[in-house]
Amino acid sequence: MFVIMGANGQTGGTVAHTLLEQGQSVRVVLRPGRDGQGWYSRGAQVAHAEVQDAAALSDAFAGARAVYVLNPPDYASDNMLASGRAVADAYRTALDANGVRAVALSSIGAQHAEGTGNIVTTHILEQALRPLGASFVRAGNFMTNWLPSLPAMRTGVLPTFFAPLDRPIPHTAVADIAATVVRELRCADSRTIELAAPADYTPADVASAFCAALGQPVTAQVIERAQWGQALSQFGMSQAAIGSWTEMWESFNTGHIRFEGTPERGQVTIEDFAKTSAAPVQAQQ
Repeated sequence: MFVIMGANGQTGGTVAHTLLEQGQSVRVVLRPGRDGQGWYSRGAQVAHAEVQDAAALSDAFAGARAVYVLNPPDYASDNMLASGRAVADAYRTALDANGVRAVALSSIGAQHAEGTGNIVTTHILEQALRPLGASFVRAGNFMTNWLPSLPAMRTGVLPTFFAPLDRPIPHTAVADIAATVVRELRCADSRTIELAAPADYTPADVASAFCAALGQPVTAQVIERAQWGQALSQFGMSQAAIGSWTEMWESFNTGHIRFEGTPERGQVTIEDFAKTSAAPVQAQQ
């Protein structure tokens, strides 16, 4: 049996669906109070646990062949790193109690212990689980991070924190992350995989891809540094979260956030992603 954390999220949901389609036994772990009927109907088992509750996680991980875990940043917390450590420690306790290995979602830049904002939570997770023989999938910038800008792109502008506009950034599609996680869950060895799309893309490349997908001009435009706080506050973030995001974007733009080695390349291009993402928009027009 494979146990999947974050099954109602992007990567966890895709991993769980893929395993079920392959005929594998799956148990999804949801937060207490979340309805699991949809997962029951697909043939999955359902457990409930808070991500910082080691005892509940231990029960949820019982009998697992392998577990997929992730350490999502707690944007509501005034101390995101302390929250991340609590989650990582709970995972470590539960995995160790069951003698089960994990495959963890990590990130480009996770080799750094500081200076990467939100991404430090993935470093914390790697440090906690590496002694247990876990594997880590270090993903590039999620392509889905561009989706909140779709309304702006329909007006012809793609706002971006990445600068300069001609700097290539490693990207990764959720489908490629899930495929890699499923492969690693079925392995017995432990390793770190750095994962990127078939090519690295500049903000100008992303704008071009959405231009073709939307059938209208789209131009990338850098959000000036002085406007970052205001831009991020529109998402309802705390000041601590805004500070963390700001540090992350600065670290991308200085090149501090990068892969350690040569990444494995996935299948989904930014053009594929843009076309799929724009289809619902086009259908409404």
